[in-house]
Amino acid sequence: MSIYEVIIPGNHNLKTINDMIAGEEAGASEFQSNIVNYSNNKLVNLCTFKTLPDGTIPKPLTIVDYDDPQPGGTKKVWTGAMMVKGENTAVAAYRKS
Repeated sequence: MSIYEVIIPGNHNLKTINDMIAGEEAGASEFQSNIVNYSNNKLVNLCTFKTLPDGTIPKPLTIVDYDDPQPGGTKKVWTGAMMVKGENTAVAAYRKS
């Protein structure tokens, strides 16, 4: 499996970020982490994904504000910072268990 990066603009809300990650994961990959980085003089989310075998779709992932409660039936897979609506925001990622 290889690792690759995808830029998600920092002006999106969490729903849009979740949708963009789900779309990437639908192509047989799995979200691993994110760092806030610069691209074209703007702060962006530089998401790291791991490729999976063809046809594999991971269980659904949900990213929420760090202080929000854990969604039911999930396990925490990552915590860190993301640009959300132009703000550097602490978030947590949960995957269905």
